[in-house]
Amino acid sequence: MKKILASAVLCLLFCSWAFGVSAFVPYDTYTYSTRTGSVEALYSPTAYYPDFVIDKSLIGIPLVTPTCICFDKEGNMYITDNSANRLIVLNPDFSLKANLDTFETEDGMFEFLGGPEGVFVTDDMEIYLCDTKQKRILVLDQKYNIIRKYENIKPVGVENDEDYSFMPTRIVVDSSKNMYVLVQNEYQGIMQIDQNGKFISFLGSNKVTYDPITKLWKKIMTKEQKKQLIQFLPVEYTNLTMDHEGFIYTASKADNSSPIKRLNLAGKDVLIRNGYVDMVGDVKTSKTTEKVESLIAGVDSDENGQVYALDSNGGRIFVYNSEGFLLYAFGSIGNQIGSFITPSDIKVNNDLIFVADQGTARITVFRRTEYADLVTKANDLYYKGQYEESVNLWKQVIERNANFELAYAQIGKVYLRENRYKEAMEYFKLGNFRGDKITNTTGYNKAFIEYRRIQASKLLGPFVIVIVVLYIGYSFYKSRRKRTGKAANLQR
Repeated sequence: MKKILASAVLCLLFCSWAFGVSAFVPYDTYTYSTRTGSVEALYSPTAYYPDFVIDKSLIGIPLVTPTCICFDKEGNMYITDNSANRLIVLNPDFSLKANLDTFETEDGMFEFLGGPEGVFVTDDMEIYLCDTKQKRILVLDQKYNIIRKYENIKPVGVENDEDYSFMPTRIVVDSSKNMYVLVQNEYQGIMQIDQNGKFISFLGSNKVTYDPITKLWKKIMTKEQKKQLIQFLPVEYTNLTMDHEGFIYTASKADNSSPIKRLNLAGKDVLIRNGYVDMVGDVKTSKTTEKVESLIAGVDSDENGQVYALDSNGGRIFVYNSEGFLLYAFGSIGNQIGSFITPSDIKVNNDLIFVADQGTARITVFRRTEYADLVTKANDLYYKGQYEESVNLWKQVIERNANFELAYAQIGKVYLRENRYKEAMEYFKLGNFRGDKITNTTGYNKAFIEYRRIQASKLLGPFVIVIVVLYIGYSFYKSRRKRTGKAANLQR
Protein backbone atom coordinates (compact mmCIF):
# COMPACT_ATOMS: atom_id res chain seq x y z
CA MET A 1 0.00 0.00 0.00
CA LYS A 2 2.84 2.38 0.87
CA LYS A 3 4.50 1.68 -2.46
CA ILE A 4 1.25 2.47 -4.30
CA LEU A 5 0.84 5.78 -2.42
CA ALA A 6 4.44 6.71 -3.06
CA SER A 7 4.05 5.99 -6.75
CA ALA A 8 0.89 8.08 -6.91
CA VAL A 9 2.63 11.03 -5.24
CA LEU A 10 5.56 10.78 -7.63
CA CYS A 11 3.15 10.63 -10.58
CA LEU A 12 1.34 13.77 -9.43
CA LEU A 13 4.62 15.61 -8.93
CA PHE A 14 5.82 14.61 -12.38
CA CYS A 15 2.59 15.67 -14.05
CA SER A 16 2.68 19.04 -12.31
CA TRP A 17 6.24 19.58 -13.50
CA ALA A 18 5.78 18.23 -17.01
CA PHE A 19 2.60 20.02 -17.93
CA GLY A 20 2.93 23.28 -16.09
CA VAL A 21 -0.10 22.82 -13.83
CA SER A 22 0.33 25.26 -10.99
CA ALA A 23 -2.72 24.27 -9.02
CA PHE A 24 -4.56 21.17 -7.92
CA VAL A 25 -7.20 19.96 -10.36
CA PRO A 26 -10.19 18.07 -8.89
CA TYR A 27 -10.78 16.03 -12.06
CA ASP A 28 -9.23 13.66 -14.58
CA THR A 29 -8.67 14.57 -18.21
CA TYR A 30 -9.49 11.93 -20.80
CA THR A 31 -10.48 11.19 -24.38
CA TYR A 32 -12.08 8.21 -26.10
CA SER A 33 -10.73 5.34 -28.22
CA THR A 34 -12.38 2.53 -30.23
CA ARG A 35 -9.13 0.64 -30.89
CA THR A 36 -10.35 -2.49 -29.10
CA GLY A 37 -13.67 -2.52 -30.94
CA SER A 38 -15.55 -0.93 -28.03
CA VAL A 39 -15.35 2.59 -26.66
CA GLU A 40 -12.90 3.10 -23.84
CA ALA A 41 -11.69 6.16 -21.96
CA LEU A 42 -8.00 6.98 -22.29
CA TYR A 43 -6.63 9.24 -19.57
CA SER A 44 -4.34 12.03 -20.69
CA PRO A 45 -2.27 14.90 -19.29
CA THR A 46 -4.16 17.84 -17.82
CA ALA A 47 -5.36 20.09 -20.65
CA TYR A 48 -6.85 22.96 -18.64
CA TYR A 49 -6.47 23.94 -15.02
CA PRO A 50 -8.63 26.33 -12.94
CA ASP A 51 -6.64 29.56 -12.92
CA PHE A 52 -8.90 31.87 -10.92
CA VAL A 53 -12.56 32.57 -10.09
CA ILE A 54 -14.69 35.64 -10.58
CA ASP A 55 -16.60 36.30 -7.38
CA LYS A 56 -16.88 38.90 -4.62
CA SER A 57 -13.20 38.63 -3.71
CA LEU A 58 -12.24 39.76 -7.24
CA ILE A 59 -14.96 42.22 -8.29
CA GLY A 60 -16.13 43.50 -4.91
CA ILE A 61 -19.77 42.42 -5.22
CA PRO A 62 -21.19 38.91 -4.80
CA LEU A 63 -22.60 36.99 -7.72
CA VAL A 64 -25.92 35.30 -6.96
CA THR A 65 -26.95 33.26 -10.02
CA PRO A 66 -24.64 34.01 -12.96
CA THR A 67 -26.52 32.76 -16.00
CA CYS A 68 -24.92 34.00 -19.22
CA ILE A 69 -21.49 35.32 -20.24
CA CYS A 70 -20.58 37.52 -23.19
CA PHE A 71 -17.51 39.46 -24.39
CA ASP A 72 -17.41 42.51 -26.62
CA LYS A 73 -14.70 43.23 -29.20
CA GLU A 74 -12.75 45.33 -26.67
CA GLY A 75 -12.55 42.49 -24.14
CA ASN A 76 -15.17 43.77 -21.71
CA MET A 77 -17.14 41.00 -20.03
CA TYR A 78 -20.93 40.98 -19.51
CA ILE A 79 -22.68 38.75 -16.94
CA THR A 80 -26.41 38.34 -16.39
CA ASP A 81 -27.09 37.76 -12.69
CA ASN A 82 -30.56 36.26 -12.91
CA SER A 83 -32.05 36.26 -9.43
CA ALA A 84 -30.26 39.51 -8.55
CA ASN A 85 -32.04 41.17 -11.50
CA ARG A 86 -28.94 42.88 -12.84
CA LEU A 87 -26.30 43.08 -15.55
CA ILE A 88 -22.66 43.16 -14.45
CA VAL A 89 -19.94 44.55 -16.73
CA LEU A 90 -16.23 43.90 -16.12
CA ASN A 91 -13.19 45.56 -17.66
CA PRO A 92 -10.69 43.43 -19.64
CA ASP A 93 -8.65 43.08 -16.42
CA PHE A 94 -11.83 41.73 -14.70
CA SER A 95 -12.27 44.72 -12.45
CA LEU A 96 -15.83 45.97 -11.96
CA LYS A 97 -16.97 48.43 -14.63
CA ALA A 98 -20.72 48.58 -14.01
CA ASN A 99 -23.37 47.01 -11.78
CA LEU A 100 -26.71 47.67 -13.47
CA ASP A 101 -30.25 46.92 -12.33
CA THR A 102 -31.86 50.15 -13.58
CA PHE A 103 -31.73 51.70 -17.06
CA GLU A 104 -32.78 55.06 -18.39
CA THR A 105 -35.01 55.31 -21.46
CA GLU A 106 -34.84 57.96 -24.19
CA ASP A 107 -37.70 59.85 -22.58
CA GLY A 108 -35.92 60.05 -19.20
CA MET A 109 -37.83 57.25 -17.51
CA PHE A 110 -36.17 54.45 -15.52
CA GLU A 111 -36.88 50.75 -15.88
CA PHE A 112 -35.86 47.75 -13.79
CA LEU A 113 -34.71 44.31 -14.88
CA GLY A 114 -36.64 41.15 -14.10
CA GLY A 115 -34.69 37.89 -14.14
CA PRO A 116 -32.35 38.61 -17.10
CA GLU A 117 -30.90 35.45 -18.66
CA GLY A 118 -29.13 36.20 -21.95
CA VAL A 119 -26.84 38.93 -23.24
CA PHE A 120 -25.09 39.62 -26.56
CA VAL A 121 -22.93 42.52 -27.77
CA THR A 122 -22.66 43.41 -31.46
CA ASP A 123 -19.54 44.70 -33.23
CA ASP A 124 -20.95 48.23 -33.08
CA MET A 125 -21.20 47.80 -29.28
CA GLU A 126 -24.97 47.58 -28.93
CA ILE A 127 -25.96 45.43 -25.95
CA TYR A 128 -28.90 43.05 -26.44
CA LEU A 129 -30.34 41.90 -23.11
CA CYS A 130 -32.96 39.19 -22.57
CA ASP A 131 -35.08 40.67 -19.79
CA THR A 132 -36.80 37.33 -19.32
CA LYS A 133 -39.39 37.89 -16.61
CA GLN A 134 -40.27 41.28 -18.07
CA LYS A 135 -40.97 39.43 -21.36
CA ARG A 136 -38.86 41.64 -23.57
CA ILE A 137 -35.51 42.30 -25.20
CA LEU A 138 -33.72 45.53 -24.29
CA VAL A 139 -31.09 47.13 -26.52
CA LEU A 140 -28.61 49.36 -24.69
CA ASP A 141 -26.01 51.82 -25.96
CA GLN A 142 -22.45 52.09 -24.62
CA LYS A 143 -23.70 54.29 -21.79
CA TYR A 144 -26.20 51.54 -20.83
CA ASN A 145 -29.25 53.57 -21.81
CA ILE A 146 -32.23 51.84 -23.45
CA ILE A 147 -32.40 52.72 -27.16
CA ARG A 148 -34.87 50.03 -28.28
CA LYS A 149 -37.32 47.56 -26.77
CA TYR A 150 -38.87 44.44 -28.28
CA GLU A 151 -41.97 43.20 -26.48
CA ASN A 152 -44.90 40.83 -27.02
CA ILE A 153 -43.41 39.20 -30.13
CA LYS A 154 -45.49 36.29 -31.38
CA PRO A 155 -44.88 33.73 -34.13
CA VAL A 156 -47.30 33.25 -37.01
CA GLY A 157 -50.41 31.38 -35.90
CA VAL A 158 -50.56 32.62 -32.30
CA GLU A 159 -50.95 36.35 -32.92
CA ASN A 160 -54.32 36.36 -31.15
CA ASP A 161 -53.39 33.84 -28.45
CA GLU A 162 -53.58 35.78 -25.18
CA ASP A 163 -51.89 32.92 -23.32
CA TYR A 164 -48.74 33.03 -25.47
CA SER A 165 -45.86 34.44 -23.45
CA PHE A 166 -42.69 35.87 -25.03
CA MET A 167 -39.95 35.08 -22.49
CA PRO A 168 -36.53 35.31 -24.20
CA THR A 169 -33.66 33.40 -22.55
CA ARG A 170 -30.73 33.59 -25.02
CA ILE A 171 -29.96 35.81 -28.01
CA VAL A 172 -27.41 36.33 -30.79
CA VAL A 173 -27.52 39.01 -33.49
CA ASP A 174 -26.13 38.91 -37.03
CA SER A 175 -24.56 41.72 -39.05
CA SER A 176 -27.97 42.71 -40.47
CA LYS A 177 -29.37 43.18 -36.94
CA ASN A 178 -31.56 40.10 -37.25
CA MET A 179 -32.05 38.52 -33.82
CA TYR A 180 -31.98 34.77 -33.13
CA VAL A 181 -33.73 34.13 -29.85
CA LEU A 182 -34.44 31.17 -27.59
CA VAL A 183 -37.83 31.58 -25.93
CA GLN A 184 -39.02 29.78 -22.82
CA ASN A 185 -41.58 27.03 -23.58
CA GLU A 186 -41.06 27.41 -27.33
CA TYR A 187 -40.48 24.05 -29.06
CA GLN A 188 -40.51 24.97 -32.74
CA GLY A 189 -36.91 26.19 -32.87
CA ILE A 190 -35.00 29.46 -32.69
CA MET A 191 -37.13 32.55 -33.26
CA GLN A 192 -35.71 34.74 -36.02
CA ILE A 193 -36.75 38.38 -35.54
CA ASP A 194 -35.81 41.36 -37.71
CA GLN A 195 -34.54 44.70 -36.41
CA ASN A 196 -38.08 46.10 -36.45
CA GLY A 197 -39.25 43.40 -34.05
CA LYS A 198 -41.15 41.42 -36.67
CA PHE A 199 -41.15 37.63 -36.46
CA ILE A 200 -39.53 36.09 -39.56
CA SER A 201 -39.45 32.33 -39.02
CA PHE A 202 -38.27 29.49 -36.82
CA LEU A 203 -34.72 28.30 -37.39
CA GLY A 204 -33.27 24.84 -36.80
CA SER A 205 -36.46 23.18 -35.64
CA ASN A 206 -36.13 19.81 -33.92
CA LYS A 207 -39.02 17.39 -33.86
CA VAL A 208 -40.45 16.72 -30.43
CA THR A 209 -41.40 13.05 -30.39
CA TYR A 210 -44.19 11.38 -28.45
CA ASP A 211 -44.81 7.79 -27.58
CA PRO A 212 -47.83 6.09 -29.32
CA ILE A 213 -50.09 6.41 -26.27
CA THR A 214 -49.37 10.14 -25.97
CA LYS A 215 -50.04 10.62 -29.70
CA LEU A 216 -53.44 8.95 -29.31
CA TRP A 217 -54.23 10.93 -26.19
CA LYS A 218 -53.34 14.23 -27.92
CA LYS A 219 -56.10 13.67 -30.47
CA ILE A 220 -58.77 13.81 -27.79
CA MET A 221 -57.13 16.36 -25.45
CA THR A 222 -58.77 19.63 -24.62
CA LYS A 223 -56.91 22.90 -25.15
CA GLU A 224 -56.19 23.13 -21.43
CA GLN A 225 -54.84 19.58 -21.29
CA LYS A 226 -52.50 20.29 -24.20
CA LYS A 227 -51.13 23.30 -22.31
CA GLN A 228 -50.42 21.07 -19.33
CA LEU A 229 -48.63 18.58 -21.61
CA ILE A 230 -46.27 21.30 -22.83
CA GLN A 231 -45.06 21.81 -19.27
CA PHE A 232 -43.63 18.29 -19.26
CA LEU A 233 -41.83 18.56 -22.60
CA PRO A 234 -38.09 19.16 -22.50
CA VAL A 235 -36.92 22.55 -23.69
CA GLU A 236 -35.69 22.05 -27.24
CA TYR A 237 -32.63 24.29 -27.03
CA THR A 238 -30.76 25.10 -23.84
CA ASN A 239 -28.28 27.62 -25.26
CA LEU A 240 -26.85 29.16 -28.42
CA THR A 241 -23.88 31.22 -29.58
CA MET A 242 -22.58 32.66 -32.85
CA ASP A 243 -19.10 31.98 -34.20
CA HIS A 244 -16.84 34.43 -36.03
CA GLU A 245 -18.15 33.20 -39.41
CA GLY A 246 -21.79 33.88 -38.53
CA PHE A 247 -22.84 30.27 -37.93
CA ILE A 248 -25.07 29.55 -34.91
CA TYR A 249 -24.03 26.83 -32.48
CA THR A 250 -26.86 25.35 -30.42
CA ALA A 251 -27.05 23.15 -27.36
CA SER A 252 -30.10 20.91 -27.08
CA LYS A 253 -31.59 18.31 -24.82
CA ALA A 254 -34.51 17.38 -27.08
CA ASP A 255 -32.32 15.60 -29.62
CA ASN A 256 -29.98 13.27 -27.74
CA SER A 257 -28.37 12.02 -30.95
CA SER A 258 -27.21 15.52 -31.95
CA PRO A 259 -27.22 17.77 -28.88
CA ILE A 260 -24.69 20.08 -30.56
CA LYS A 261 -25.46 21.68 -33.93
CA ARG A 262 -23.86 24.27 -36.17
CA LEU A 263 -26.60 25.97 -38.14
CA ASN A 264 -26.26 28.16 -41.19
CA LEU A 265 -28.78 30.96 -41.66
CA ALA A 266 -30.98 28.57 -43.64
CA GLY A 267 -31.27 26.36 -40.56
CA LYS A 268 -29.16 23.49 -41.95
CA ASP A 269 -26.84 21.69 -39.57
CA VAL A 270 -23.32 21.85 -41.10
CA LEU A 271 -21.37 20.52 -38.11
CA ILE A 272 -18.66 18.02 -39.17
CA ARG A 273 -18.77 14.78 -37.15
CA ASN A 274 -15.85 12.59 -38.24
CA GLY A 275 -14.66 11.74 -34.74
CA TYR A 276 -14.19 8.28 -33.23
CA VAL A 277 -17.31 8.89 -31.10
CA ASP A 278 -20.33 11.14 -31.57
CA MET A 279 -20.32 14.71 -30.22
CA VAL A 280 -22.75 13.99 -27.40
CA GLY A 281 -20.60 14.50 -24.31
CA ASP A 282 -20.02 11.37 -22.23
CA VAL A 283 -20.63 8.01 -23.90
CA LYS A 284 -20.88 4.42 -22.68
CA THR A 285 -17.48 2.79 -22.35
CA SER A 286 -16.29 -0.78 -21.98
CA LYS A 287 -15.89 -0.14 -18.24
CA THR A 288 -19.40 1.21 -17.65
CA THR A 289 -22.62 -0.78 -17.60
CA GLU A 290 -24.76 1.99 -19.06
CA LYS A 291 -24.36 5.24 -20.92
CA VAL A 292 -23.88 8.39 -18.91
CA GLU A 293 -26.39 10.89 -20.25
CA SER A 294 -24.87 14.31 -20.66
CA LEU A 295 -26.99 17.45 -20.74
CA ILE A 296 -25.27 20.02 -22.92
CA ALA A 297 -26.10 23.31 -21.22
CA GLY A 298 -23.75 25.53 -23.20
CA VAL A 299 -21.58 25.58 -26.28
CA ASP A 300 -18.98 27.89 -27.79
CA SER A 301 -16.24 27.87 -30.43
CA ASP A 302 -12.92 29.60 -30.99
CA GLU A 303 -11.21 31.08 -34.08
CA ASN A 304 -9.54 27.70 -34.75
CA GLY A 305 -12.91 25.99 -35.12
CA GLN A 306 -12.61 24.07 -31.86
CA VAL A 307 -15.95 23.42 -30.14
CA TYR A 308 -16.41 23.64 -26.37
CA ALA A 309 -19.44 21.88 -24.86
CA LEU A 310 -20.57 22.20 -21.25
CA ASP A 311 -22.23 19.18 -19.62
CA SER A 312 -24.35 20.25 -16.66
CA ASN A 313 -25.06 16.66 -15.55
CA GLY A 314 -21.43 15.64 -15.15
CA GLY A 315 -19.92 19.08 -14.66
CA ARG A 316 -17.60 18.42 -17.58
CA ILE A 317 -16.22 20.36 -20.51
CA PHE A 318 -15.73 18.57 -23.84
CA VAL A 319 -13.38 20.10 -26.40
CA TYR A 320 -13.62 18.94 -30.03
CA ASN A 321 -11.59 19.96 -33.06
CA SER A 322 -13.21 21.28 -36.24
CA GLU A 323 -13.71 17.73 -37.60
CA GLY A 324 -15.49 16.48 -34.49
CA PHE A 325 -12.62 14.60 -32.84
CA LEU A 326 -12.64 14.78 -29.04
CA LEU A 327 -9.40 16.40 -27.90
CA TYR A 328 -10.04 16.21 -24.16
CA ALA A 329 -12.80 16.06 -21.58
CA PHE A 330 -12.41 17.34 -18.03
CA GLY A 331 -14.35 18.67 -15.03
CA SER A 332 -16.49 17.30 -12.21
CA ILE A 333 -19.44 17.97 -9.93
CA GLY A 334 -18.56 19.53 -6.57
CA ASN A 335 -17.68 22.68 -4.61
CA GLN A 336 -13.94 22.66 -5.27
CA ILE A 337 -12.41 25.26 -7.55
CA GLY A 338 -12.67 23.71 -11.00
CA SER A 339 -15.86 21.79 -10.17
CA PHE A 340 -19.48 22.83 -10.68
CA ILE A 341 -22.91 22.32 -9.19
CA THR A 342 -25.28 23.93 -11.72
CA PRO A 343 -23.20 25.20 -14.65
CA SER A 344 -25.23 27.28 -17.11
CA ASP A 345 -22.93 28.84 -19.71
CA ILE A 346 -19.48 28.57 -21.29
CA LYS A 347 -17.46 31.14 -23.23
CA VAL A 348 -13.99 31.06 -24.74
CA ASN A 349 -11.82 34.18 -24.86
CA ASN A 350 -8.25 33.84 -26.18
CA ASP A 351 -6.80 30.78 -24.40
CA LEU A 352 -9.20 31.01 -21.43
CA ILE A 353 -12.45 29.14 -20.79
CA PHE A 354 -15.11 30.85 -18.65
CA VAL A 355 -17.85 28.78 -17.01
CA ALA A 356 -20.78 30.35 -15.17
CA ASP A 357 -22.08 28.20 -12.32
CA GLN A 358 -25.27 29.15 -10.55
CA GLY A 359 -24.74 26.51 -7.86
CA THR A 360 -21.44 27.91 -6.59
CA ALA A 361 -22.33 31.52 -7.49
CA ARG A 362 -19.08 32.10 -9.35
CA ILE A 363 -17.42 32.05 -12.73
CA THR A 364 -14.44 29.71 -13.00
CA VAL A 365 -11.68 30.62 -15.43
CA PHE A 366 -9.62 27.78 -16.93
CA ARG A 367 -6.24 28.24 -18.59
CA ARG A 368 -4.58 25.95 -21.17
CA THR A 369 -1.58 23.90 -20.14
CA GLU A 370 1.52 23.45 -22.27
CA TYR A 371 0.09 20.14 -23.45
CA ALA A 372 -3.19 21.72 -24.65
CA ASP A 373 -1.19 24.54 -26.25
CA LEU A 374 0.68 21.99 -28.35
CA VAL A 375 -2.55 20.26 -29.41
CA THR A 376 -4.22 23.57 -30.30
CA LYS A 377 -1.24 24.86 -32.30
CA ALA A 378 -0.79 21.53 -34.10
CA ASN A 379 -4.47 21.53 -35.08
CA ASP A 380 -4.26 25.13 -36.24
CA LEU A 381 -1.17 24.54 -38.39
CA TYR A 382 -2.68 21.44 -40.00
CA TYR A 383 -5.92 23.16 -41.03
CA LYS A 384 -3.96 26.15 -42.34
CA GLY A 385 -2.04 23.80 -44.63
CA GLN A 386 1.28 24.08 -42.78
CA TYR A 387 1.63 20.32 -42.71
CA GLU A 388 5.33 19.86 -42.03
CA GLU A 389 5.20 22.26 -39.08
CA SER A 390 2.12 20.48 -37.71
CA VAL A 391 3.90 17.09 -37.82
CA ASN A 392 6.69 18.44 -35.60
CA LEU A 393 4.14 19.59 -33.02
CA TRP A 394 2.08 16.39 -33.22
CA LYS A 395 5.23 14.40 -32.47
CA GLN A 396 5.78 16.58 -29.40
CA VAL A 397 2.20 15.83 -28.35
CA ILE A 398 2.90 12.08 -28.68
CA GLU A 399 5.98 12.46 -26.48
CA ARG A 400 3.69 13.77 -23.74
CA ASN A 401 0.76 11.46 -24.43
CA ALA A 402 1.53 8.26 -26.32
CA ASN A 403 -2.18 7.28 -26.23
CA PHE A 404 -3.43 10.32 -28.13
CA GLU A 405 -4.70 8.61 -31.29
CA LEU A 406 -5.58 11.78 -33.16
CA ALA A 407 -1.93 12.88 -33.22
CA TYR A 408 -0.94 9.66 -35.03
CA ALA A 409 -3.87 10.02 -37.44
CA GLN A 410 -2.98 13.62 -38.35
CA ILE A 411 0.64 12.67 -39.00
CA GLY A 412 -0.61 9.80 -41.14
CA LYS A 413 -2.75 12.19 -43.21
CA VAL A 414 0.25 14.47 -43.78
CA TYR A 415 2.44 11.55 -44.87
CA LEU A 416 -0.35 10.38 -47.19
CA ARG A 417 -0.34 13.83 -48.81
CA GLU A 418 3.43 13.62 -49.20
CA ASN A 419 3.21 10.14 -50.82
CA ARG A 420 5.10 8.59 -47.90
CA TYR A 421 2.72 5.65 -47.94
CA LYS A 422 4.58 3.15 -45.76
CA GLU A 423 5.02 5.70 -42.95
CA ALA A 424 1.41 6.81 -43.38
CA MET A 425 0.24 3.20 -42.92
CA GLU A 426 2.23 2.90 -39.69
CA TYR A 427 0.77 6.09 -38.20
CA PHE A 428 -2.78 5.36 -39.35
CA LYS A 429 -2.57 1.99 -37.62
CA LEU A 430 -1.29 3.57 -34.41
CA GLY A 431 -3.98 6.24 -34.61
CA ASN A 432 -6.85 3.83 -35.31
CA PHE A 433 -7.86 6.20 -38.10
CA ARG A 434 -11.06 5.07 -39.79
CA GLY A 435 -11.17 7.96 -42.22
CA ASP A 436 -14.01 10.05 -43.53
CA LYS A 437 -17.45 8.83 -42.46
CA ILE A 438 -19.01 10.43 -45.55
CA THR A 439 -16.88 8.57 -48.12
CA ASN A 440 -16.46 5.56 -45.85
CA THR A 441 -12.81 5.31 -46.73
CA THR A 442 -9.89 4.78 -44.39
CA GLY A 443 -6.55 6.49 -44.48
CA TYR A 444 -4.80 3.16 -43.98
CA ASN A 445 -6.50 1.58 -47.03
CA LYS A 446 -5.66 4.56 -49.21
CA ALA A 447 -2.01 4.39 -48.17
CA PHE A 448 -1.93 0.60 -48.58
CA ILE A 449 -3.37 0.72 -52.12
CA GLU A 450 -0.85 3.34 -53.21
CA TYR A 451 2.03 1.54 -51.50
CA ARG A 452 1.07 -1.75 -53.19
CA ARG A 453 0.84 -0.02 -56.58
CA ILE A 454 4.34 1.43 -56.20
CA GLN A 455 5.78 -1.90 -55.08
CA ALA A 456 4.10 -3.63 -58.00
CA SER A 457 5.54 -1.09 -60.43
CA LYS A 458 8.99 -1.66 -58.94
CA LEU A 459 8.64 -5.41 -59.44
CA LEU A 460 7.18 -5.02 -62.90
CA GLY A 461 10.43 -3.78 -64.45
CA PRO A 462 12.57 -6.81 -63.53
CA PHE A 463 9.64 -9.10 -64.35
CA VAL A 464 9.34 -7.62 -67.85
CA ILE A 465 13.10 -7.93 -68.37
CA VAL A 466 13.00 -11.61 -67.39
CA ILE A 467 10.07 -12.20 -69.76
CA VAL A 468 11.89 -10.43 -72.59
CA VAL A 469 15.10 -12.39 -71.96
CA LEU A 470 13.19 -15.65 -71.87
CA TYR A 471 11.36 -14.71 -75.03
CA ILE A 472 14.58 -13.81 -76.80
CA GLY A 473 16.22 -17.00 -75.57
CA TYR A 474 13.29 -19.08 -76.68
CA SER A 475 13.21 -17.38 -80.06
CA PHE A 476 16.96 -17.91 -80.48
CA TYR A 477 16.60 -21.54 -79.47
CA LYS A 478 13.70 -22.06 -81.83
CA SER A 479 15.54 -20.35 -84.71
CA ARG A 480 18.68 -22.34 -84.10
CA ARG A 481 16.78 -25.59 -83.92
CA LYS A 482 15.08 -24.70 -87.17
CA ARG A 483 18.43 -24.05 -88.88
CA THR A 484 19.85 -27.28 -87.47
CA GLY A 485 16.89 -29.18 -88.86
CA LYS A 486 17.36 -27.68 -92.30
CA ALA A 487 21.05 -28.58 -92.32
CA ALA A 488 20.26 -32.17 -91.39
CA ASN A 489 17.77 -32.44 -94.24
CA LEU A 490 20.32 -31.14 -96.75
CA GLN A 491 22.87 -33.72 -95.62
CA ARG A 492 20.37 -36.42 -96.37
